[in-house]
Amino acid sequence: MVARLVRDPFDREGWFFELKWDDFRAIAETDGAGGVKLYSRRHNDFKRRFPPIVDALATLKSPTILDGEIVALDESGTSLFEWLVNRGQQKGTLVYYVFDCLMLSGQHLRQQPLHKRKEKLKRILKNQPRLLYVDHMEREGLASLPAHWRWVWRTRRRSCDRTTNTNRTWNQTVGTVKKSTETS
Repeated sequence: MVARLVRDPFDREGWFFELKWDDFRAIAETDGAGGVKLYSRRHNDFKRRFPPIVDALATLKSPTILDGEIVALDESGTSLFEWLVNRGQQKGTLVYYVFDCLMLSGQHLRQQPLHKRKEKLKRILKNQPRLLYVDHMEREGLASLPAHWRWVWRTRRRSCDRTTNTNRTWNQTVGTVKKSTETS
């Protein structure tokens, strides 16, 4: 479930590029009848810590496993990691940015290509204000990214199962993305 760290960003055919938030990575499992598990990659239980996310997940109507990031947003929509780690009263609006669907309606999707899983994911997250679909850019990722963005996920379009990443198809770039202004 940990992306391979890669130093330099790139544009490449066959790859998806997604923005990464200052967040807590989380897996969500729902049973379709209101039962929810929400936990970290180390299996720390997040249910008591993030009840608004758990409540939103409980509304999903079928057994589902989602992979995403829990984020605290300020009133302008900026993510603030320090608001997540604060043990006092939760500040900001909690949302769960979801970038992958590993199971839907009880059917495991891990062997399906990412682009097909994301199509299904987009449909099930409609009208869910706290469960937000993470859109992506294809091939020309750098051109579409905000110049100040610090983290970038990139995944092969046809890759399967990001949770193991044994075939190096999922990685991240850390550091401000710098776009070239030179022309050839």
